[in-house]
Amino acid sequence: MKSTLLADKAAASKAMESLVPQEIRLFDDPYSVAFISRGNRFYIKIMKLKIIYKFMMRFVEKLSPGVVGGLVCRTRYLDDVIKAAIEDGFETVVNLGGGYDTRCLRIENMSNVLYYHIDQPDVIDSFKEKMGQLSQGIPSNVRFVPIDFNHQSLEEELARSGYDKTKKTLFIWEGVTQYIDEEALIATFRYIASAKPGSRIAFTYVLKGYLENPMIFPEYAKIKKTIDMSGVKWINGLVQEEMGEYLEKYGLRLIEDVGAADYQERYLSAIERDLDVMPIERISLAEVIE
Repeated sequence: MKSTLLADKAAASKAMESLVPQEIRLFDDPYSVAFISRGNRFYIKIMKLKIIYKFMMRFVEKLSPGVVGGLVCRTRYLDDVIKAAIEDGFETVVNLGGGYDTRCLRIENMSNVLYYHIDQPDVIDSFKEKMGQLSQGIPSNVRFVPIDFNHQSLEEELARSGYDKTKKTLFIWEGVTQYIDEEALIATFRYIASAKPGSRIAFTYVLKGYLENPMIFPEYAKIKKTIDMSGVKWINGLVQEEMGEYLEKYGLRLIEDVGAADYQERYLSAIERDLDVMPIERISLAEVIE
């Protein structure tokens, strides 16, 4: 199904980071490889040979420039956001559209919080089955929440799974907002704003200007076309310059908004890693207004 295929591709991109030398690796993820398809595991295996790795990376960069850089940098950023929230005493992490994300396994001190992993039923079933096969099994603090967003309420399904809105919560929303319509986006923001004041959300988004006219970034124009041809379309974008005002309408205060230039400065320059990062996707970090 399309939902598990998307989860597989995202997990494969994270597994690839394990092929990068430790000194310039942005994060350690020894788990994602256990969740990806046999085909992608094969590619990861053969890419352990440096000559094949370099060839494959050149091919990927030519086909979709900056995408790998964008994916690994956003992963590192969201890892940092989670670690900061745990240090600040947050009690809950809710991963909206979590796919095969392995942060519940690999983030230090994640066991100190309740972790809710939300996605479509087929993704949850597959993810849960594969996690159960790991030597350590499913962590006791993890709660799986299967939901059909077209027919079920996020609030109701989270409550049914034991989520307590009075607990300070970090919501993670990675690689999802471009696939849903404006009504669903706003409804989710409003629900998050009903959580305990001081709760946070970190979410990725695609630039609205790029969706309306991909040729404003000509080297990235093919990416949208490739996505559309795969059967899942990017239908929704947001405006970076209006983000603070936009979120405030729904009860959220913007903390920061980051993108390619920020990733280069924070993560890549210091380790002298030569990696292009796509400018068409950004991340906003916001908090529930007191």
